[in-house]
Amino acid sequence: MNFFSTTANLHHTTPLPAGITFANALSALQNHDLLLRLDPEISHYEILPSDPATPDTKRYKQTDHMHTLPKGLWDTTVTFECLITNKEDGVEWVIKAPLGLVQKTIWKIVKAAEADVGEGKEEWVLVEDVEINASRLLVGTVRGKCEENWRGIHGRFVGHLTAGEVKA
Repeated sequence: MNFFSTTANLHHTTPLPAGITFANALSALQNHDLLLRLDPEISHYEILPSDPATPDTKRYKQTDHMHTLPKGLWDTTVTFECLITNKEDGVEWVIKAPLGLVQKTIWKIVKAAEADVGEGKEEWVLVEDVEINASRLLVGTVRGKCEENWRGIHGRFVGHLTAGEVKA
């Protein structure tokens, strides 16, 4: 890591409503179209060819409208590459964006007791662990956007589950 780069780590959890099964939650999490569209700033995405060296990883080119970035840092439209790999309990999502930004997010479904979350009838929890690697000038902005958006993203995810839109 060079002197001008730094790392930020975030951890977010959301208990899933009672009655949501692991299979349904995992199916929703591994639905890449749904996962990509949870981003409130997404404009569009396209599927890219897989890398033969990592055939289980799906590649996407995503374009977001970023209205709150500091003027001149990026244009209001940012295009970046997403690499999403399904795991046995969730997904690994790596974003490679301009200016050397690399953001790795592990989303997983875990038992509420394992996450030390949930006080009611919740059996499962959505856990999101984010690692942001970027320049010192950029990492605070990206961290702030993640902190600003995670509750809405998790809420939309739960909304899809409770509406029965995703089945195992």
